[in-house]
Amino acid sequence: MKKAVSLILAALTLSATLVSCGGDEDLLTRKYNYDLSEYITLGDYRNLPAEGYRYEVTDEEIQQQVLATRSYYSRTTDVTDRSAQSGDIVYINYVGTIGGEEFEGGSEEDCEVTIGAGTFMKEFEESLIGKNPGDSYAIDLTFPDPYPSYPEQAGKDVHFEIYVDSILEQELPVYNDDFARVYLGHDTTADFENHVRSMLEDHYLSIFREYVDSQIWPVLVENTTVLQYPEEEVEAMYDDIITSNTAYAEAMGLNLAPYIEVNYNMTLDEFYAAARAECEGRVKEEMICYAIARAEKISLSEEEYQKRALEYAINVYNLNSVAAFENIFDKEVIRQTIMFDLVHECLVDYANVTYKD
Repeated sequence: MKKAVSLILAALTLSATLVSCGGDEDLLTRKYNYDLSEYITLGDYRNLPAEGYRYEVTDEEIQQQVLATRSYYSRTTDVTDRSAQSGDIVYINYVGTIGGEEFEGGSEEDCEVTIGAGTFMKEFEESLIGKNPGDSYAIDLTFPDPYPSYPEQAGKDVHFEIYVDSILEQELPVYNDDFARVYLGHDTTADFENHVRSMLEDHYLSIFREYVDSQIWPVLVENTTVLQYPEEEVEAMYDDIITSNTAYAEAMGLNLAPYIEVNYNMTLDEFYAAARAECEGRVKEEMICYAIARAEKISLSEEEYQKRALEYAINVYNLNSVAAFENIFDKEVIRQTIMFDLVHECLVDYANVTYKD
């Protein structure tokens, strides 16, 4: 079961800002405005154990980002008279497998790789040097450990099948203060590199917090006992699922049973049972979040709501205003989602993290 925030707006992700406390109790009583201790025995949510990595942005990473930025503003020409070399842009198709099985994010077609930019593992990029369009080859690598971008793959052996489609040579712009000022909006290259360092630090911190949350939330859910389910909440979710699927079936000119069989590969009775189990699981997670929010006096001011909602609108939905976001999702749904984010962030702050080297 994914954490509760993903069940309300699936595309929204955890942000890394800290929880604000006190004040707007109204938010905490909009839903589940009754004594939740009659429904759940909340598990211990402080000092939950988790593992994490300490990671420091290196000068090499900064320069890789500088190269990637210069590449963005470069001119390119097709290479037909030589093999690929460092700095070239190479378009490839690749398939990666771990233990013979493909994995999420391990395969891509028409993928652009700038050799030396550090977008991929160093050994992966360097394996393209000396290759020509039309070449196919295989390479066996080991993911770094730690691997902040994909912690679940850290230290694993991976096999790549790679096809080289085309090679482009770059004419990179001169990297100086004038370039930084005109193209990048920074007064000097030093200012730009400080900005890059800050962005990378925020990126790694966000990955760290999400990684910790992914470890502690399932434990808290497992350790929380449901005494009874609030039927009103469960039935409301259940009715929404049945109503929406019935509407989709009618739009396709089908009765509900054949629609369920085609789309979910289950019988109608199996679908009903699965829907109710999903609703009960979602209600349990919601009750946990509301119980913790009340215990920790977590609140959401209008100012914080506007700030976070705008971040979601821009970063997730490519919208330029909160109003546009609220045209897609009801404001109360967005508020509840942000509150759940705050709860998860609070849990991460409380987590007892053991750091790996």
